[in-house]
Amino acid sequence: MDHVLVRISQLDTDGIKGLAALHQSVMRTLLSDLGMSMVLRYYQVALNDSSVVGICAISPSGEMLGWALGSPHPGKINSHLRTPFVWFFSQMLQLALTRPLILWQLIFSVLRSSVQTNIESGAIELTFIGVAVDKRNQGLGRELLNAFMETSRSLGYRSVILSVEREDVPAITLYEKAGFKIIQSFSEGRHKRYRMELVLA
Repeated sequence: MDHVLVRISQLDTDGIKGLAALHQSVMRTLLSDLGMSMVLRYYQVALNDSSVVGICAISPSGEMLGWALGSPHPGKINSHLRTPFVWFFSQMLQLALTRPLILWQLIFSVLRSSVQTNIESGAIELTFIGVAVDKRNQGLGRELLNAFMETSRSLGYRSVILSVEREDVPAITLYEKAGFKIIQSFSEGRHKRYRMELVLA
């Protein structure tokens, strides 16, 4: 599979839109449940946050094939999703009218987030990693994970943490082969997850 790895900071507007579209098509997360506008806003914020470590795999034709993205302060990105307030309020109002259950899941998740997202100094959270469906089982996920870990190590982080759905056996297997260990179980809305950690050498 022909591709190049680039940092998220190298993406232009179309690249960020492609990344958001890929996220929306392959991620089963509460962010995805909130809709494409929120997903796109998340990556726009991430692009402008210098603490974010983001690696993207792009084909020669410019197709987004996969990505790995994380931050030592994931709550900071989430807090920026609430600005501008008028836009955020309109998103929440639309959610309340069209998918109220998702809104309640969001509220419940926010109330519990301080427990799940407490990150120790020297750690970085791998918030999202994904690969296009037709590019899976070709080693791209492992390549992106390794690139994320190496970049994090080079920046001085001592550990990587992540969350994964409990039934996502292929992802859990990938993480365990890389050296991650399960340290916690928790819920995020309707999603049941494991918290995993890797201590970087």
